Amino acid sequence: MKQIMLLLFILGLTACSVLPPAQPVSQYRLAPAAPVAEQASLTLKGLRLARPQAVGVHTGNRLLVLTGQQSYQAYGDARWNAPMPLLWQDWLLDALWQDGRFDALSREEDSMQAGWELAGTLRAFEVDVSQGRPQALIRFDAQLLRTSDRRIVASRRFEQRAELASRDAAAAVAGLSQAANRLAAELSHWLLIQTP
Repeated sequence: MKQIMLLLFILGLTACSVLPPAQPVSQYRLAPAAPVAEQASLTLKGLRLARPQAVGVHTGNRLLVLTGQQSYQAYGDARWNAPMPLLWQDWLLDALWQDGRFDALSREEDSMQAGWELAGTLRAFEVDVSQGRPQALIRFDAQLLRTSDRRIVASRRFEQRAELASRDAAAAVAGLSQAANRLAAELSHWLLIQTP
């Protein structure tokens, strides 16, 4: 009996040793929002950010590549540190705080009162190689709602691209961070001119 137990133990150790070592996975986040060069007087107070809608592959945390065949691939050893809609919501909230022209910002999950709500759909958050050269691509369909009656005051599609220095994951994250900063600047200006 002891010999059988010893044999099973040795076989168990042998089986463990033939498994390939686990490949390390890097967790990424977008670079912090760039500070705004010019600080204007406070012009919008009480904005709540809803978590954006997303469908399919954009609901996960994989770092995506859109190929020339319009199919998605993912970096095998890289992940975002949160699902893309949450990553975008949190990053955008920080970008608006950095802007300095917004006050009393909150997230939908905080259940705080606000006069306005920014909702929308994250349509693209990926590296696009469909045109040959790799580009970071973010596409966000924004909707500004008045919370008192849930009326959509304005809506607009925002899209920004940034050329990548290479196709590796670090370059992809740097490019998406650059595109995010451009989009946030455009979105901030749009929000300010839509509200009285």
